[in-house]
Amino acid sequence: MAQETVGTPRAVQMVAAGVALLGILNIVRLVVQTALTFTGGGWPTGGRTMFLALNAIPLALSVFYVFLAFQLTRGRSWAWIAAIVLATLTTVVGAFMLLIALLGGSSPLLGLAMFAVPLAVLLGLTVPRPVRAFFARKPAPAPRPPHPAPGPWTP
Repeated sequence: MAQETVGTPRAVQMVAAGVALLGILNIVRLVVQTALTFTGGGWPTGGRTMFLALNAIPLALSVFYVFLAFQLTRGRSWAWIAAIVLATLTTVVGAFMLLIALLGGSSPLLGLAMFAVPLAVLLGLTVPRPVRAFFARKPAPAPRPPHPAPGPWTP
């Protein structure tokens, strides 16, 4: 497995680390948000269940980010495309969170982090030439068996 990442450019490794960081930060945010929500007020059982069920989706997506980061270091082009799409969507959601924080009069630090980190990852996925070249390369052709096989041909 270590041999597969030997040819991975440093820029790709840094971008993959950013994608993994995005997933880990989102997992931490979900855990803290859930803890803060359930420590306040009396939530009915149905409300708690619905809250946890709805947070299972972003949690699964965050775990997928960590898996995606590993696949980026292995040079999978589908992982690069998926990371670009997910980072774009996360940047848009972060922009909305920043806007809500600014208009709501609360501290914009969380919204700024939710916008700036995915934007940095998105720029890292699309702007550096070594990253684009690493994922745009053609894979080595698979060896073909000789046809017909050597030896006498019998129908």
